[in-house]
Amino acid sequence: MRMRAVVVMLAVAALALPACAPASSRGWEPPAWAPEAVHAADPVPEIPAGAAGPLGAGLVPLRLRNDTIGVQARVALLAAGATADPFNTQVEQFVRDAIADRVVAAGTAFVPSPSPAGSGLGDRRCAAGSTRLPAAELLADPAFGPAAGSGTAVVCGIVAAGGSVVGERIRVVTGGPAGVHSDTTTTLYADVSTGETATADALWAEGAAAALGAHIVEALRRDAGALSQRPAVIGEDAQLAAIHAALATTVPSEEGLVITLAPGFTAPDLAGLGVPPTTAPLDILVPAEVAAGLVSPLGARVLASPGQPYTGPAAPPAGARTVDCGLVPCVALTYDDGPSAYTAGILDDLAARDAAATFFAMGQNAQGHADTLARMTRDGHELEGHTWNHPHLPQLTDAQITAQIVDSTRALEAVSGQDITAFRPPYGEFTPRVLAAAGMPAILWDIDTLDWQGPADDVLIARAVEQPRAGSIVLLHDIHPGTARTTRAILDGLLDRGFQLVTVRQLFGGQLPVSGSWRRAP
Repeated sequence: MRMRAVVVMLAVAALALPACAPASSRGWEPPAWAPEAVHAADPVPEIPAGAAGPLGAGLVPLRLRNDTIGVQARVALLAAGATADPFNTQVEQFVRDAIADRVVAAGTAFVPSPSPAGSGLGDRRCAAGSTRLPAAELLADPAFGPAAGSGTAVVCGIVAAGGSVVGERIRVVTGGPAGVHSDTTTTLYADVSTGETATADALWAEGAAAALGAHIVEALRRDAGALSQRPAVIGEDAQLAAIHAALATTVPSEEGLVITLAPGFTAPDLAGLGVPPTTAPLDILVPAEVAAGLVSPLGARVLASPGQPYTGPAAPPAGARTVDCGLVPCVALTYDDGPSAYTAGILDDLAARDAAATFFAMGQNAQGHADTLARMTRDGHELEGHTWNHPHLPQLTDAQITAQIVDSTRALEAVSGQDITAFRPPYGEFTPRVLAAAGMPAILWDIDTLDWQGPADDVLIARAVEQPRAGSIVLLHDIHPGTARTTRAILDGLLDRGFQLVTVRQLFGGQLPVSGSWRRAP
């Protein structure tokens, strides 16, 4: 009888339940998901690297191509200064490492060499989007890859430029007919106010990977339709390693920081839902309010950089920079006999192409062209002497030779503010006696354009563009209209071949010889 009583009581209770239910509400809705902190995002576009971009003239582009060993590289250096050196050293090291690897692979030494005319190497800026191109496409593109697509390509993209922060993404791809051998990308940041330089993973504080990993798994879990409120589980070391790798891709955006997950990411929570590993790179936005609690001090400055004007220094004039002519092919354009009415136009053309040159001026022209000579110094060009009035030095006495040099030096230094430490003997005529009396090194030339003969413009351009090799010193005269008229075409032609246009002093590593005669750099 007890059993029956229990059954009855259960039945009564069941009948009574509807009477205890709360009244329904027509406006009731189930509680909404709290918005997830991180979510998928579009790739952050790279920042224009030219003078019109946020960095203005704060970048110095570097580009080289060497078909002998199979390498082409484009990177961007910061404006000169002690705080830029750590960053520039690391950026250049990517190029040097690529060269060293290709030297081993090709079995031949690296020698800076210009390319043939028409090679299209005049544009040296980071090319937007090149760091995201498919590797095989990058290698095959003559704008980025080595000759015939076999060898190593180094490309760059500017990813941050605000306040005192600069970020550059550098990608190195190696491959050949058999396919892509390696493909690595590094994102490097610098604070130009302090010189602090670090890779992107250093923008995050310790423990950031685990914290972000849980957010990322939760976001992917929700995308898969999961309804669980249980905290997401990041899983094993493999998932944490994937998040750590993603931190090394960090770039700032207006909304926060964006990281990129490599294909193949998964986690136990995702596998349990039947979600396969990712098959393509996945860009994840970490909103600023979340990132702020997970970044390092440098990371905080990078996070705040979008929208700020760049406050770093502008690059010094081309002739005032340190140039490694053992890395890039260099050539020195030199102009004799001026200044003249044509010199200012030549200076304009040099400035427009961020190029440097050396002017061997005569002392008798100093007073009449003081402003032009002073501008040469301001623009970073090198000024040296070409005697007072262009005599045949071997026909003069020792005292007359000395007077030609000393009088010219004093006149040029007085109006230019630049020290004169070398001379060019008129007509290239000198003897040991002339050198001894001059007391300065004689800088001659190995490429004579013969512009003083008034050749046709195309002939003059071809001589100045096609004949030079790395280390050449080219003879021109800034007193002839044809020379002035063809300056732009000559500069463009040399840049197109991959030359770095430098002063004679830069050609010699920043320090001229103290004696002797020199026709080209050693």
